[in-house]
Amino acid sequence: MKKILAFALALAAASASFAQLSGNFTWGGSTTVGPIAQQAIEEFQKANPAVKASYELTGSGAGVKSLLAGQYGLAGSSAELNADQLAAGAVATPIGLDGLSVVVNKNVKIANLSKANLAKIFHGEITNWKDVGGTDMKIVVVNRDESSGTYTSFFDIFLKSAYKDIATAYTKNAIVTKENGEVAAKVTATPGAIGYVGIAFADEVVKAGGRELMVDEVAPTVANVIAKKYAGSRYLYLVTKGAPVAGSVEKAFIDFVLSPRGQAIVKSADFIPLPRK
Repeated sequence: MKKILAFALALAAASASFAQLSGNFTWGGSTTVGPIAQQAIEEFQKANPAVKASYELTGSGAGVKSLLAGQYGLAGSSAELNADQLAAGAVATPIGLDGLSVVVNKNVKIANLSKANLAKIFHGEITNWKDVGGTDMKIVVVNRDESSGTYTSFFDIFLKSAYKDIATAYTKNAIVTKENGEVAAKVTATPGAIGYVGIAFADEVVKAGGRELMVDEVAPTVANVIAKKYAGSRYLYLVTKGAPVAGSVEKAFIDFVLSPRGQAIVKSADFIPLPRK
């Protein structure tokens, strides 16, 4: 009887806390985080019917900028926060893991690139597939736009050690795209193309006959990302201005994404849940 009473009291307390969450909220940022955020919002609103939230696909940099300007209460980021963002008060909470998959068109007949050669391709030093063991064919680089967290992450992981300045690291002779799906579509449709996408989007290229490349003979698998064996491993984040405030909708939403149900959403979106401690 005591257990039943305790459960009833806990349920009542939970219901009361849910009832306090209300209002209209616009969040946004990383297009990579987007599928997680949008699915999580849908589930979160079922438990909190007085909350109306949306997530805009603006890119990580634009999302954090809007957060710090007070336009968003929450932003998604697929890149580590930089020194300026941290100094302005941005606080990132990890919500999952991702691997940056290097993808190529179906007529590119190689399976592996070294990290060094990958950097040279995206810098524009290597421009023909024959120079990395492929056939005599022009390399077409498909890149993300500068507001993208994936653009920044790829630089940090693959180019920064060789080319210190992100403004000059990437070749200017590239097809520039806005989001992961567009990268996949351009790589699929363009002979000789190479690009990079979040691990969840690589299937779009593979289904069209393209492939994911190994980097230094390591494949972008879930196991290799978790073990940090794959060079392109990264965290995904929800970002607040200052630490998440107890009792706020943003804190409740972050807690939901970190809950077992939220982590199941991360997995269902084809990303990698945080390892259990």
